[in-house]
Amino acid sequence: MLINRPSFASIKYFLAALAFAFPFSSFASEFNLNGALPDLPAYGFELPEVKAPAAPVMKEWTVMVFVNGKNNLEEYAMMDVNEMELAGSTGKVNIAVELGRMNGQHEGDDLSEGGWTGVRRYLIAKDDDKKRIASPVLDHRDKADMGSWKELVDFIQWAKARYPARRYALILWDHGYGWKPLDPANAPDFTNTKSFSFDDETGHEISTLQITAALKAVGGVNFLMLDGCNMQMASVAYEVKDLAEVLVASEESEPGVVLRYGELMGRLIRKPGLGPEEFGLNAVRIYRDYFTTGGGYNEGTVLTQSAVRLSKVSVLREKLDAWAALAVNAEKEVLASAKKNCKAYDDPEFKDLHHFISLVTAGTRDAALKAAGGELAKFIRSELVLENWAQDKNSAGMSIYVPDAYDPLYDTLAWSKDGAWDDFAKLMAALPPSAPAKIGAPLNPR
Repeated sequence: MLINRPSFASIKYFLAALAFAFPFSSFASEFNLNGALPDLPAYGFELPEVKAPAAPVMKEWTVMVFVNGKNNLEEYAMMDVNEMELAGSTGKVNIAVELGRMNGQHEGDDLSEGGWTGVRRYLIAKDDDKKRIASPVLDHRDKADMGSWKELVDFIQWAKARYPARRYALILWDHGYGWKPLDPANAPDFTNTKSFSFDDETGHEISTLQITAALKAVGGVNFLMLDGCNMQMASVAYEVKDLAEVLVASEESEPGVVLRYGELMGRLIRKPGLGPEEFGLNAVRIYRDYFTTGGGYNEGTVLTQSAVRLSKVSVLREKLDAWAALAVNAEKEVLASAKKNCKAYDDPEFKDLHHFISLVTAGTRDAALKAAGGELAKFIRSELVLENWAQDKNSAGMSIYVPDAYDPLYDTLAWSKDGAWDDFAKLMAALPPSAPAKIGAPLNPR
């Protein structure tokens, strides 16, 4: 590098002086006076090298967790966010959280950390203190409706804009009740007001159709977990089939205490390059390990957890439509027996799809229906369901609506508009009812 380099202005004056000392034609042949100085290095001058600014380093994952504790799950919401801090965000993984709390719910009011209320957003930082959330508060609002899909959209847009990544995961944490919306008739009785993301302060929920609308508004995600009761249903999966690659959820009710987020986030941090399917495998296996090693209390529920390939859900609908076209002509006693004896969940109208198909296949004398049922059952286990764990042998990873009294709201789902199961479900509703609802519900089901 040269020392005491002359300025650009002094160079121009020097060249002008040369123009008076030499004939212009000869000078012009040696120098370019158009303002650019391409030949300056030959005369002992250097121009500084200008480097393009480095592109920002794109992280591998941003995990967005929408934790609605504005109900009787507030204590567990605080526990799970604290669990996430055992891992914390890193140079390759962001963990963004929206957490809501309130006072005045019918039960489960939590007074930790001064009993603050409202809705906060965090980028989760590593911290080993399980008694308090140490991550800095990036946003606090005294009032925000976490039962509104528009609030969910706002959170996802905020997280994506602030923490861009190659892949995005969305975890919705709260009460769930499959495809069904909240029944206003049950509103005074909280034990019957199961929905998804129920905000006890506003009385609002996010319906299945609104989950779809929210994901469409933000361009979808790579990995979706619905951490609430009864959400692994064919009709729910069909709604989000084009908006994520893998769906993790439970066919059955979930207990309130499911402390697994430290390990789930920790595995992602240890292997940030993993894809959505491996993320799904980890989620199911960590859930399994927590309850099979004696660390988790199932609150009297036979637990389930599964990961589903959403790219296979359209194929499921096509195969199930073809099966149903045959099954409508099956022996009514076979269909009634399958309905009665099929593995059912907290809502007796939610039944394991694989078990239902298998019971009909075993009972019918129709050769074509037997063949179609065998093929469909194999498809569910080998292609649709990526990973499944259950504390019973008849839960295979996907449930379906087999009603006693058909709810016309089922017609509003894309699953019903595009397929034929709604017509078959109406046929099933005309058959003798299923067994009554189970006695002894979980203490604090999700």
